[in-house]
Amino acid sequence: MEQHQSLIKYVLRSGARTAVLQAIVDGDETTQALLNRNLASESAVYNALTELENRGLIYSPRAKRWAPTGTGSVVCDLVREQRETEQALAIDADYWQRHDTAALPSTDVFRIADLVDATVVRATDTRPSQAVREIERRLETTTSASVIAPIFNERFSDALLDGLDDSGKSRLILGTNVLDSLLEEPSIPMNDELEVRVANVSFALTVTDDSLLLSLPLLDGSYDAGTELIADSERAHRRGTKLFEHVWNDAEPVADYIESLDDTVA
Repeated sequence: MEQHQSLIKYVLRSGARTAVLQAIVDGDETTQALLNRNLASESAVYNALTELENRGLIYSPRAKRWAPTGTGSVVCDLVREQRETEQALAIDADYWQRHDTAALPSTDVFRIADLVDATVVRATDTRPSQAVREIERRLETTTSASVIAPIFNERFSDALLDGLDDSGKSRLILGTNVLDSLLEEPSIPMNDELEVRVANVSFALTVTDDSLLLSLPLLDGSYDAGTELIADSERAHRRGTKLFEHVWNDAEPVADYIESLDDTVA
């Protein structure tokens, strides 16, 4: 691990080395192709090629052609993730400073770098419901949705239920505290087209047909109804789906959860 860290630092210390390694991993095989990309000055490109080869990050399978080694591919992936993470954090520094990223599962499931194209929608003095309305709008216009809800919001619930139809499949993961509160009501409105499970969650997630909406708790653990992270890229949508599936697979069907409560009381 120490060797890999030193290689990453070595690559990042030079803009030319970073650009040349990434270009080779992306498929630019020849020296001329690299020069045509205007990645750096001609001498800097040649120096980077020599340095990367000496470090075992690239090799020449035949004359004037380059390819990444296994190490080079791994280092390139890590360099890209680091840069994308920094870009994602720079989108809205105040948001990341005030919210708890530890609420998310392990980095194998979801990475901050996956939000490199995200925007933060905030409530303002003149538009106090701006974030809430944006979530409503996307729930109303999607054909299917996968939702994690650590709190109960009647507006979100109505938008989700109103948008359900036979053309899509929607699933909902309720926080255990939410279901506990709903069980105290005389009746719980259910919809046969909506699959529901229960889990101990503190972040909110909505994955629609083509977007991801994420709400992390504040540092004190409280829910933040005034801001929403929204990403519309295919990558963010794919990762958001993976995150939902991870929580869904560990979540408990509502009937089983209620039965366990009855057993506890008994």
